[in-house]
Amino acid sequence: MKENEAILQRQKVNIKFKNQDMDFMLNWALGIGQIIGMSASQIFYAVHKVKDGNATDWRKGFQRQAQYQLEHAQKALEQKQQTAAGQFQFGAAYAYRAALQYTSPTAAEFNETVAQMEKAFQCGAELLRVPMRPIEVPFENTTLPGYFLEHDKQPRPALVMVGGGDTFREDLFYFAGYPGWKRGYNVIMVDLPGQGILPNRGQTFRVDMDTPIRTILDWLEKNAVIKDGQVAIYGVSGGGYFTMQAVISDPRIKAWIAGTPIFDMAETFRREFGSAMKAPGWLLNMVMQISGSINESAQINLDKYAWQFGTSDFKAATEGVLAQAQTCDYSTINIPSLFLVTEGEGAELKRQAEVVYEDMLQRGVDVTLRGFTAAEGADGHSVVNNQRLAHLVVFDWLDRVFQHEVEDVRLLC
Repeated sequence: MKENEAILQRQKVNIKFKNQDMDFMLNWALGIGQIIGMSASQIFYAVHKVKDGNATDWRKGFQRQAQYQLEHAQKALEQKQQTAAGQFQFGAAYAYRAALQYTSPTAAEFNETVAQMEKAFQCGAELLRVPMRPIEVPFENTTLPGYFLEHDKQPRPALVMVGGGDTFREDLFYFAGYPGWKRGYNVIMVDLPGQGILPNRGQTFRVDMDTPIRTILDWLEKNAVIKDGQVAIYGVSGGGYFTMQAVISDPRIKAWIAGTPIFDMAETFRREFGSAMKAPGWLLNMVMQISGSINESAQINLDKYAWQFGTSDFKAATEGVLAQAQTCDYSTINIPSLFLVTEGEGAELKRQAEVVYEDMLQRGVDVTLRGFTAAEGADGHSVVNNQRLAHLVVFDWLDRVFQHEVEDVRLLC
C-alpha cells in the first residue's frame, strides 16, 4: 500500500498527518480527551515527534505519555488529591490504548500493554467513584470480558454498548458508559468475539454476532434491575452490523442506535477497503513485506485484522467475509432507531444507512438519521472526534424514546 493510503475511508478533514489512518487515530484520541483522561495538548505533545505514518514513533510517544500520567497520579495520591489521581489514571489508560492501535497483537509487548491499560482504567474508575465493575459473561467454552456500570439499585433503562473492529471494552466507556451513567442509565460494555484480547482465547469474529449479544442480554436480565421495556442497544462501526443482527433476532431490545447501520458486510468490504481488497492475496502480502518500512502503520492494522478473524493474513480474512457474511433483513425492524452518519464516512456506509432509513421511514417506524459535519468537528467515523456532541444527540433521543428524566443535573456538569 502507498505511504498515505487509507485502509478505510473514515474522515473528511486531516488535522496533522498525511497518513489518513494515523490522522484518524489522532482525531479519535482527541475525541476521547473531550470526555476523560488526556487533554488535547497532551495528546498533541505525545505525537509532536511522530514521523508521518511511523508506528514505532506513535507507540513510543503514547507510552511516554502513559508513564507521565502514572507518575502524576502517584504524586496526586501522596497529596490526597483523589480526583486528580483518577483523571491521571484514566489519562494513562487511554495513552496505553492509543499505543495499542499500532502494536502488533503478536508482539510480546501487546498483552503487557493491554494489562497496563486495564489496570490504569480500573484504578481511574475507583478513584473517581464511578460505580463500575469488571464482569465475565459466560459464553460457550469461555467468557466475554466486560464492565457493568450501574447507576444505582433502582429500576433504570439499560444500554448495551457494542464496539466494532477496532475497539476494546475500555473504549465503550467513553462511547456510552460514562455519559450514560451521568444521564441515569445502567450500561453494560462487553467485548464480543474478535474484539479486545478475545482472539487470544480462540474467540474470533463470527457471522452470528447476535448469539454473543444474546448472552449479554441474558446476563442483564439476571443481574440488573431494568425498567420494563427499556433496553436499548448502541453499536459503532462494525457494531452497526452486529447490533442490527441482534435487533432483528431479539425482541428484548426496544431501541437501537447505530453509527452506522450496516446490513451487508460483504458489500462494505468490497467497496470500502480500497487497494487492500483489489490485489491478489500473494501480491498484497509480498507488497506489504517490501513496503512495511514505508507504511508500517497499515501493515500492523492489516495484521491485526487477520488476527481478529483467525486467519493467516488480511486477504484470507476478507475472502472469509465475502463468502460467509450474512445479509440482514432490515425490513423486519420496527423499534425506534437512531442512525449517526458523518460527513467523512465511506460512500457505502452512507448508502446502506440511507437505504435502511428510507425503508423504515416509509413503513412508519420511529427513525431518525442524524448527519454530522466537519464544521461541527464531527466528520470522523462513528463521530469519534466529537463525542460530546454524539452523547447529546444519543441520550437526548433515548430520553425521549424511554420518557426518561435526569434526576440530578449536577452530574451533567
